[in-house]
Amino acid sequence: MNTISRMDNFLKPVDALSTLIEEKAQLLYKKIFDLPVKDLGFADFPLQYYITCHDKRKFFSVQTAAEILYRSIKHKGKAVEELVVMDYGAGLGSLFLLAKMIGCKKVVYNDIMEDMTDAATKVAAYLNIPIDIFITGDHRTTLQELKEQGIDCDIILSRNVVEHIYDLDDFYRQTSVYQPNALIYFSTTANYHNPAMQWHHKRIHSRFEAEYLPKRRKMIRTLMPQIDDTQLEQLAHATRGLAMQDFTEAVENFKRKGVLPDPNIHYTNTCDPETGLWQEHIIKIADYKRIIESKGYKLSVLPAFWDTHYSSAWKSLIGKTMNFITNSLGPKKGLATTAFIYVIAEIKN
Repeated sequence: MNTISRMDNFLKPVDALSTLIEEKAQLLYKKIFDLPVKDLGFADFPLQYYITCHDKRKFFSVQTAAEILYRSIKHKGKAVEELVVMDYGAGLGSLFLLAKMIGCKKVVYNDIMEDMTDAATKVAAYLNIPIDIFITGDHRTTLQELKEQGIDCDIILSRNVVEHIYDLDDFYRQTSVYQPNALIYFSTTANYHNPAMQWHHKRIHSRFEAEYLPKRRKMIRTLMPQIDDTQLEQLAHATRGLAMQDFTEAVENFKRKGVLPDPNIHYTNTCDPETGLWQEHIIKIADYKRIIESKGYKLSVLPAFWDTHYSSAWKSLIGKTMNFITNSLGPKKGLATTAFIYVIAEIKN
């Protein structure tokens, strides 16, 4: 159970940085333990999101924030007080809060949803943690805002966001241009190389495809009113993994040439055809390598860890066992057993 009296470390203090982060993580955990989210005036979605995704796993939320901050700052090699850090797709997690508490020079909050940004603003104000800048928008909007404000990030962080970005190719291309000095340090549970996580994500894809397939049928009917039922089914299935302009172009291409796109290039992944939101986009390291290294980055993919602070004792025991196995296997083979991974992009010198 997450109890306020817990004496576990979020981060093992092995040097001055880890000691600092551990001290502030303990303080943040106490601050958010009884956070009165129902009284802070959140819109419905962020309220339900917090209750569902964070409320019962506060320790893990702070622990993952502590770990990614420590790893990324050590990787960057700059003093904490000199760092400009952005939490991209921050939602209502602990990362942006802890980054400010440890003394980063400037902390930028980002989320694509206005309601989420509003809720995060209220949390930071309630906790008296002065986040420097709040930005709402996708990566293009955010990068443009940073440019206009003259902000150069040292580190861009995120937790469980990269698996939702529709056009990763464009994300890394634009970021390399607008924020060329930033270390991009992302974590994701969409770990293709762990068979259990791959199986879990295939189930998620199947569930959401049942929602998105009818949506694609309706959109195709609008674009091609005269299409027959057989062709409609073929095209609706073939456009899985396409959204927005890509989806429209695929339909137009079929109308002109009768050519169907190949959905198998997306594995079992599926996304909302209107917004491009991937539902847990799980891809191979080779895909990350192709996308990221072509933009001038050096790619590293490392195993992370399992949660060991579930309310269920047997789940926590499984987490501890899997962490032991992952650590024993090392950074390469451990990718097959870790719960989530770090996807790290660093501009080559």
